[in-house]
Amino acid sequence: MTSLLRKAVATISPCTRKFVERQGEFSVRITEIMKLSGMTQRQLAEKLGKKESYISRILAGWANPTLRTIVEFEVALGQNIVEIPYQTKFHISAEIITDTAWELGEGVKTMKMPSFTVGTKMYYINNADSSMVG
Repeated sequence: MTSLLRKAVATISPCTRKFVERQGEFSVRITEIMKLSGMTQRQLAEKLGKKESYISRILAGWANPTLRTIVEFEVALGQNIVEIPYQTKFHISAEIITDTAWELGEGVKTMKMPSFTVGTKMYYINNADSSMVG
């Protein structure tokens, strides 16, 4: 690499470098999945409802897909393309309970409402307007 090229490369921001790297990884991952499944660019474009030229630009690294587009690709290909590691310090489990008794007030009949619990808190689903109360 010439000193002039080194100087030019040194001026590229770390964010731009990372972006170009991730864009290339995205393209390679899509290509790998397509090859494994035997899917062509045309078939992928049809499945996504997009032009084949757009798929070609993405695979060449010339297009900048949005997160929504990335998810559309994942759904169309049936596999995750981008992995986002996620860890929590605690685990929340939700349990859906149907037909839980709900006391509406003094003198009012009890009716049954679907509900679910998260941790120790119970949420009731009001089917009339799809709101939740807890």
